[in-house]
Amino acid sequence: MIDRLVNALFKWERLRAALFVEVHMYDRLDHIMADPEAMEIASSFIPDFDGWRSWSLNKDKGRYYFNDIPEDNMMAAIERLEDMELSNS
Repeated sequence: MIDRLVNALFKWERLRAALFVEVHMYDRLDHIMADPEAMEIASSFIPDFDGWRSWSLNKDKGRYYFNDIPEDNMMAAIERLEDMELSNS
């Protein structure tokens, strides 16, 4: 049953590509979170097909900030995260 479901999902090329992109994103997040030096920085900026997405961790507050809105460039993604942190202060 699982084999039929997987074969059905991977039949469509666009869906297959989207699934692999999603898996790669979670693999990258696992890699970042396992690296102590990377967790000191505690943010990531991802160039997606429609713009930059990002997340950040404020260790003092123990709060994550996610920017799911695609930004035109990396600097705009950084500024959006900063605005999110300031508005929650």
